[in-house]
Amino acid sequence: MRNALRSGLIGGLVLAFCVTAQAEPAIPFANDLYAKAVNENARASKLERRGKERDAIEAYELAGQLSEGALTEAEQAGLPLASRPPEVPYLCATSYLHAGRLLTQMRQEGRRKEENLGRARTYLEMVEKIELERAQRKNTPLNPEIWRVRNAAGYVCFLRGELAQARLHYQAVLELNPTYKPAEQAIAEINKLEHQENELFTPQGRTLQKEKNRKALREIVRTLRLVRDIVTLGR
Repeated sequence: MRNALRSGLIGGLVLAFCVTAQAEPAIPFANDLYAKAVNENARASKLERRGKERDAIEAYELAGQLSEGALTEAEQAGLPLASRPPEVPYLCATSYLHAGRLLTQMRQEGRRKEENLGRARTYLEMVEKIELERAQRKNTPLNPEIWRVRNAAGYVCFLRGELAQARLHYQAVLELNPTYKPAEQAIAEINKLEHQENELFTPQGRTLQKEKNRKALREIVRTLRLVRDIVTLGR
């Protein structure tokens, strides 16, 4: 990840969610863990660009684990959830999301992929909860930049084969940001998949039934540009 992209990822949600440095007490170990997570996420991106997908997956997972450690340290330091900088759980979520995305492309659709995407969903929900509590505490509207979080949540659902839920997320993105073309593209691809075969997914909505459908999903993952939109958050 280039420095400009990394800066956008670190700073985008800080600005978007109106979080200031004064909101966070001195928790140096948590801050150190987060800094290491940022560096590891950047290393993962570089590994991926060099075609080292397996190493990139491990690095993305480590970035997620370091971010989780930063959140745990903040909790132990007594920092209320609504006062936590949302970029920490957001980096955690997107790190696990990228790991799950690479596992999908590499045809490794088992427990490891599901665990990564499950963690991504958990931390995206945390980001939204932080913003909701902030809005309630200050008696202000929910920040419209939340569409970025819902865009990532839509991608998680898409990778898990939860097409209907993914479409709901992307529709919410368009309500908040009507000019966001990748969400329109995602909805069109979801509709196309559902039209091709109504039984594309099992009743649990998680496991693809046929190899040709796995291939179709992987191809869409490669071409949709949604991952790129997630990476460039805040630019």
